[in-house]
Amino acid sequence: MSILVASSLSGGGTWAATTDSKLPDPAAAGFAEKLYRLDCGHSLANDESVWTPGKNVGKSIEFSSTCWLIKRGDQWVLWDTGVPQSTINDPKGWSTLPKLIVYHLDKTITSQLADLGLKIGDINYVVLSHTHGDHIGNVGLFPDSKIVMQRVEYTWISSPDGPNDNVNQLKALARNLMGKPKHLHLVDGDTDLFGDGSVSLVSTPGHTPGSQSLLVHLKNSGFIILSGDVVHLEENFEKNIVPSLNTDKAASIASMDKVRRMIATYNAKLFINHDKAQEDMLKLLPAFYD
Repeated sequence: MSILVASSLSGGGTWAATTDSKLPDPAAAGFAEKLYRLDCGHSLANDESVWTPGKNVGKSIEFSSTCWLIKRGDQWVLWDTGVPQSTINDPKGWSTLPKLIVYHLDKTITSQLADLGLKIGDINYVVLSHTHGDHIGNVGLFPDSKIVMQRVEYTWISSPDGPNDNVNQLKALARNLMGKPKHLHLVDGDTDLFGDGSVSLVSTPGHTPGSQSLLVHLKNSGFIILSGDVVHLEENFEKNIVPSLNTDKAASIASMDKVRRMIATYNAKLFINHDKAQEDMLKLLPAFYD
């Protein structure tokens, strides 16, 4: 499976950063030093059609769950926290929606950080793509880190339930896993985390109301977009296929189009979090992108 880059896309036009944009000018952006992939679980779902409506009904599918660690100067940024590490080596696994999907964990975040000589307290920022349990399962491990997420996402998980029972279950789980972080930092839309274009939060709503992706700039690897759940599978991205769990289909398609334009503007690679075939091709800690 290919890693999506600008040359693999057609249409959609280009998007240019301006002086009013909160996303960086590609010619002037600073650099992060290293980007590490952490193994944050894998899962088996019993009905692929939840993610590919109208196709593959009742077919099982395996997904990856990936966290990323970014080194920028003396700052460490963790992107998502994965499946709760209490799940480690539990044959029964763990689930956000027990009737649909089960997650398993082979490595803990704590042990993977230790492989780099890091402790939990060394992580300055924990940035959350969104509040589904497989992305925020270990937020509570980082009481002294700044927890960064979209304001609309934090508000949404405490909003009244809607007609989709699966979505309602995911919100209830999110409230439990999030708790009340001591250092919660809520942002509104696209946000330059360090003010130099090295690490930028990109608003990509649709999967949830406050979903976001991450744009990382590295000296040798260039720009890399970490998908969050703006898309789950490469085919979904190519064909504008929106999972039934997404809260807003039109916003999901608009966010995918935004990412396409960013890929063209930044000549960026797109790393798709849950696409196991793609993720299995990527470097894994202690290897890194620089």
